[in-house]
Amino acid sequence: MADLRAGVDAAQRSGKEKDDVALEVLVGMRAKAIETDPSLKDNVSFEPKYAAATMGALDDVKALGRRILNRWNKELFGVVCGNAGGDQKDRRAVLDSLNVSEAAVIAAVAGALLSLGVAAALAAAIAPLLVRRFIWPAKDELCAAWGEDINATQ
Repeated sequence: MADLRAGVDAAQRSGKEKDDVALEVLVGMRAKAIETDPSLKDNVSFEPKYAAATMGALDDVKALGRRILNRWNKELFGVVCGNAGGDQKDRRAVLDSLNVSEAAVIAAVAGALLSLGVAAALAAAIAPLLVRRFIWPAKDELCAAWGEDINATQ
């Protein structure tokens, strides 16, 4: 498993350096690269080069990134807004970070994703997307707004 601090740092860096579309493409390209070489799953900083021959059409790669984002969005929603007792630590970390900063939320989300078993390379790109699109804009009414957003994208 990747070092938690490295994963959190990479997620914060990704959030600063890339817009949402670039992060969706990065998630898709990393997923494709990890399929080919599973040893990359813990490398939080690798930047795969697009190769149509092995990755398919760029629109398909972006769509894959979006599907992966949507899947982990639902999983993380269950952790943060659900009632499962085993999720208390991750739930508290995410909710407590809302009073600090967006960067703190990205760090907490990256940690929660890693604890859910998301490959570190994917968590580093997914965390800033989840925070920017779903969590930070709705932080005052987090669970209600987040759940509505998930239902709207289905």
